[in-house]
Amino acid sequence: MDDNVYFAISENSRNKVLALSKRFGIKIKTIQIARQVKLPFNVYFYLKNNFDWIIFTSSFGVKVFSEKVMKTGAFHHILDTKFAAVGPETAKTLNAYGFGVDFMPERYTTVELALNIPIAHRSKILTVRSKLGDESLERILKERGCEVTRLNAYSEFIRTRPISFIKKDDIVVFGSSFILESFTKLLRNVKPQEIFAIPIGPKTLLKAIELGYKIRGNVKTYTYEGVFETLR
Repeated sequence: MDDNVYFAISENSRNKVLALSKRFGIKIKTIQIARQVKLPFNVYFYLKNNFDWIIFTSSFGVKVFSEKVMKTGAFHHILDTKFAAVGPETAKTLNAYGFGVDFMPERYTTVELALNIPIAHRSKILTVRSKLGDESLERILKERGCEVTRLNAYSEFIRTRPISFIKKDDIVVFGSSFILESFTKLLRNVKPQEIFAIPIGPKTLLKAIELGYKIRGNVKTYTYEGVFETLR
């Protein structure tokens, strides 16, 4: 490709993106926007409640939670628990750690997950989240009559150095609206209206349009692999 293609990512996604770049033979550059950091928590304190469902909204959340479970041997608390993933990347990580995926929404957003997950009234649900994630998932589940507990398993530290190397008509891929908004605040020299965005997911797409980015590509599968298919 002749265009400069950048992936605005979190630290945890870098190796995955570079591996896909090599596999597809497409040269890209990465811009690290956020660094994900594990938060301390006692997994037994949560799992003793014997939840009906545990919901994951990111691959990193799955990783942090699963490592805690394996380290403490708390498997007996989740033998009858069902698991939900917000999208295919999160589902893939759940499978890699040996957990099944009982539900994944057709549109990979937390709102779609909350609205469509097949739960019974008064189901006990644990959500495994980033500390910076919004409350829409928990709010909708509570409105549906569930008992919801939120576990903030990790947080994110945002880059502080300005981004001044992006040029007019460059292409930037955004994996989440959080990364998109953080990138926009750091952007220098050019305006969002002067560069192209490839957003992953409907929420990120709406935010990109709201902020004035030019939209490029038609990512049908909301994953990094889907982005590379689009670029190809």
